[in-house]
Amino acid sequence: MRSLLQVFGRTVERRAVIGGALVSTGTALVVGVVAGSWVAERTAAAYAVNGLLFAGMIAGGAVAAARATNHQLLSAVLSSGPVMVLAVVVQLIRRFGSGDAVAPLGLPLVMLLAASLATLGGILAGVAQRRRRSLLDAREPRRRRP
Repeated sequence: MRSLLQVFGRTVERRAVIGGALVSTGTALVVGVVAGSWVAERTAAAYAVNGLLFAGMIAGGAVAAARATNHQLLSAVLSSGPVMVLAVVVQLIRRFGSGDAVAPLGLPLVMLLAASLATLGGILAGVAQRRRRSLLDAREPRRRRP
């Protein structure tokens, strides 16, 4: 039997969320923290690091949605949770550790961006799998286009 998780009254498979979270968090750790600390801001390498971070978040959401049997979009959004926690830790280290200026809206925007990119990954995975049912609710069948 699958290990299940109750979130917002919906039953989500834990293995799907963990798989997507491992992909997105691994990408954020390796690319964002390690490679991001080596590049200077506003350079071509910094834009490449941001592009890889975005791709990792989309891939994490896609993995979570592809592995889930029900509630694919919720699984994709939940897979971005560990990256949000990592963003809080990095922002606190930047603020209090090195004394860098941190924008007041930086953290909420990073969280919204992480959730949005994971949702995009979930949508792309759902489209690629061409499921007949809805991505939002398994009880409602997906309608065919005319």
